[in-house]
Amino acid sequence: MIRDVLVRDVGPRDGIQSLPLPAVALDVKQRLVEGLAAAGLARIEAGSFVSPRAVPQMADSAALFERPLDSSVEALVVNERGAKAAADAGAQVLVGVVAVSDAFSHRNVGQSTAEAIAELERIASVARDRAIPVTVDLATAFGCAYTGRVSPADVARVAAAVAEFGVEEITLADTIGAAAPNDITDVVEVVRDRVGGDIAVGLHLHDTRGLGLANVCAGLDAGVRRFDASVGGLGGCPFSPGATGNICTEDVVHLLEAMGFGTGVDLDALLAVSAALEADLGITLPSHLLRAGPRFRAARPTPADGTGAPSR
Repeated sequence: MIRDVLVRDVGPRDGIQSLPLPAVALDVKQRLVEGLAAAGLARIEAGSFVSPRAVPQMADSAALFERPLDSSVEALVVNERGAKAAADAGAQVLVGVVAVSDAFSHRNVGQSTAEAIAELERIASVARDRAIPVTVDLATAFGCAYTGRVSPADVARVAAAVAEFGVEEITLADTIGAAAPNDITDVVEVVRDRVGGDIAVGLHLHDTRGLGLANVCAGLDAGVRRFDASVGGLGGCPFSPGATGNICTEDVVHLLEAMGFGTGVDLDALLAVSAALEADLGITLPSHLLRAGPRFRAARPTPADGTGAPSR
C-alpha cells in the first residue's frame, strides 16, 4: 500500500519506558504491538536494548521480537552490545540515538555527543554485517532541558557526522517539546541542505507545550513525510525533566487524513488499540480522539428535542 505519509508508532518503547514501576506485563506489550500492526502501522518501535537498571520497563524487550508481524518491528539501541542483542532478537531496523546537546547526552547515555557519534559508527557496522537498516534519532534537536536553545547549525553538524555511517533516515527529535512551527521549518531546512536528498528526514515530536500538531503541519509544509507518534499520546523522557507525552498517533492520523494525506492506518482499529491500552494500564491517556471521536461523528447521543443547553 502506498502511503503519502508514514507514521511510526513508538508507544511500545518511548511510551511505556516512561511509566513508573511496577513493570508493564509482557502480555500487555505483546497485545499492543500486535494491535498496532493489525491497525496498519507499518513501522513500530517495539522496545529497546539498553541497561535494565536505567530503563527497567524495557528489560523484556527481546520477547517482543519473537512473533512475526507484517509491520517492521524496530529496536532502539545506544551501543554496539545492544545492537548485537537487538539483531539476535530479530529486530528489523536498528534505531540509534545521538543527542545534539552534550549535557543531555551525558545524562541520557553517559557519553558526550562526540562519544555517542563514535558509538553510532559501531552500531552501523553491526547493522551492515547483519544486513539490517539503521536509522538515527537526533535527540534535543530543538532544545535541551539543561542548556536551553540548541543551534540549528549544531544540529546540522551532528546530522552530517552521522550521515557518514550509511544511515537511511535521520529523525529530528523535539525531546522536551520546545519547538514552535518556525523552528521546525528552520531546522529541517538546514539539515536537508547539509545531508542531501538521499537520506530521509523525519520528525519525533512531543506535545509538552501543546504545539505538537502545529509542528506536524509545519513539518508537512517543509516536505517531511515521516513522523513518530505514540498510541494514546503515552510517553515522555525519563532523562529530561518536564518532558511529557509524544504526539498521539490517532490524533496525528486523524489530522493527516483530514488534510487529504493517506496513512494506510485503520483509524477505528487504532482507537480500539488505544482504548484497550488505557484499560490495561488503568490510566487516562491524553488522546483527544479517544475522548471525542473522529470529526463529524458524534461521540455520544445528543438531545433530539432541543432541550440541551445552548452552546457556541
